[in-house]
Amino acid sequence: MRHALVALGIACAACQGTPKDAAGWARAATRRNRVQEKVEAVEQARKAPGDKKAAVPDLVLLLKDVPKVRAAAAVALGEFQDPSAVAPLVAAVDLGGGGDRPAETNDANRQIAAALGALRAREAVPLLAKLTRSRDGFTQVAAVDALGDIGDPSGVEALVAVASDAETEPFTVKKALLALGKIGDPRAGPVILQMLFRERRGASFFPEAAFAAYEIGPPMAGPLLAVLRGEDAELGAWARANGVIEGALYAKAAQVLGDLGDARAGPALVRRLSYADRMADVQVLVRAYAAESLGRLRAREAVKPIGDMLLREKDPDLRDRYCDALVRIGDRAALPVLSKAARGGSWEARSGALAALSQLGGDAEAGIVEAARRSDAAHAAELGPMAARLAAARECRSDLACWTRKLADPKAAVRDRAALEVGRLGGPAQAAALASAAVLPVETDADLAARWYALLALDWVTARGAPGALVVAEQLDTLLDRERNRNFTAKVNEDAKRLAVRLRRQSRG
Repeated sequence: MRHALVALGIACAACQGTPKDAAGWARAATRRNRVQEKVEAVEQARKAPGDKKAAVPDLVLLLKDVPKVRAAAAVALGEFQDPSAVAPLVAAVDLGGGGDRPAETNDANRQIAAALGALRAREAVPLLAKLTRSRDGFTQVAAVDALGDIGDPSGVEALVAVASDAETEPFTVKKALLALGKIGDPRAGPVILQMLFRERRGASFFPEAAFAAYEIGPPMAGPLLAVLRGEDAELGAWARANGVIEGALYAKAAQVLGDLGDARAGPALVRRLSYADRMADVQVLVRAYAAESLGRLRAREAVKPIGDMLLREKDPDLRDRYCDALVRIGDRAALPVLSKAARGGSWEARSGALAALSQLGGDAEAGIVEAARRSDAAHAAELGPMAARLAAARECRSDLACWTRKLADPKAAVRDRAALEVGRLGGPAQAAALASAAVLPVETDADLAARWYALLALDWVTARGAPGALVVAEQLDTLLDRERNRNFTAKVNEDAKRLAVRLRRQSRG
């Protein structure tokens, strides 16, 4: 008889069977007694095939369970993307002390905040604003991230409070700045402007604040221009009181204004080309970023002052920055001064000018590069790509279709010259070709430079809008995702990230 009962029990278990889909696993989780078994069943629901939304009602029931189970259910609900889960998730947050398991309660709150962010739950903003004041740092960061993901302007006040609090961990401040950038509300402008220049506990917030300023866009240009001109008296007083050197204000403002692409910055940037400071490295930074941003703006009025600075400058690195700025501006009126700079001095002093001639010049400049090749065999490896650019220029001249085909040339140096020419000659119709060039694989420094120039040209041709802007943004997003942890391309990919932001903003009108 005992054996018969055992057999009957096994048969019943077999009748119940192992769940086959997400809904079955979620239902099983509600019927199990042990916490770990419930959590494991929820994990299986996340992995299982079938209609995920059918699992939501049972997962919602689990939000009333102990914190560890609530956390697991919240993760699944965030992934399953059913708006009906929002209200139960909000109700499941424990704003109290967490009972006898505060760590598990905090983890549940953190996962719920993340799920609400994934669900873009605007109605959860008031709750998330409260969680930004949590004593648990992980919960606070999750709430900050969620507010950024939701993107509702009603979250700005809470995020500004986090970013402004001198006691908040620097990591959390950085997250708050990025979240404010995602929301893109101009009300965040003042705190973002401040955090461009502030440091706490040895941490700089410039990268995050600069990206947030870019995401907010045109409303940031006026305040930054006031800084560059030296007209922000309040910021100047703060800088003096806190030992922040004046040149740092100008250098950072110049850099961000170049990103924003506001032509009004041109005259102030030209003035900063001759900035003088008792600290030589600060002087170099201000002048370099001013020149770089004038190049981004393609400010033709800067050709003569940059050329004059180039001929007077002794520092090879700064000379290279001036040469590159002239290339970006793209005005062939710069060729005489570049030719002069390319003819004399050490290799370090003239190599930047030779490279610039190969990116901007034609037949006459090919002769200068060829003469350098004949007289300087030690630098044949650097001069060869320059000659290749000029050979392509002899072939294509002002033929946009020819240059567009060169965007796929095997030689990286030809691709970078092609990108510049397509950017100068072309328009929105060339955006797709430039995007394809920008996402080509990068293995060498030359490949990396070709990508950078393709992104620069893509920025130019889409400045006033382009058909298919969202498609291009998605291409760039795919590139960024593919190279997320690749240090070699990280700096150039920051330009891709910014460009994708602007293209998405344009596509929304």
